[in-house]
Amino acid sequence: VSAIVFLGCSQSKEKAAAAPAANVDSLTAGFLAGWNNRDSAAIMNTIADNAVVMNDSLIHIGKPAIAGNWVSGGVKVLSNIKTTSVIKDSDGRIAYDGGTYTLDLTPPGGPVLKEKGNYNLVWTKQGTGEWKLTLVHIEDITRMPDIK
Repeated sequence: VSAIVFLGCSQSKEKAAAAPAANVDSLTAGFLAGWNNRDSAAIMNTIADNAVVMNDSLIHIGKPAIAGNWVSGGVKVLSNIKTTSVIKDSDGRIAYDGGTYTLDLTPPGGPVLKEKGNYNLVWTKQGTGEWKLTLVHIEDITRMPDIK
């Protein structure tokens, strides 16, 4: 009996390993394109129903909270988002990208502020075969006025 259990586990791992890995650069590029194009629908299309966004001290859980409390306001004031990946990898079930980011933050009537910080993005492969973000963690390090 233990041999059957062992073989079953072994075959499951082989099947998972055989699943194609995600193209992490492409996933990150799609997420950033939504933000840089100020396209809320495109951003939300990259996010899983059960996703969690941790932005500094704020935590948003699930698509409705993420759309209403993070994306809807952010697309109005954020632009020119760029990332520099420090670590990334993928297997057939999970993909991640972490590193540093820079962006422009333009509050209504205010100056352009330069923000930089750290980010972590984690995608999981959904039952549909699509890769969706399940965790976004953003940590602002500093905001500085755009002095010319």
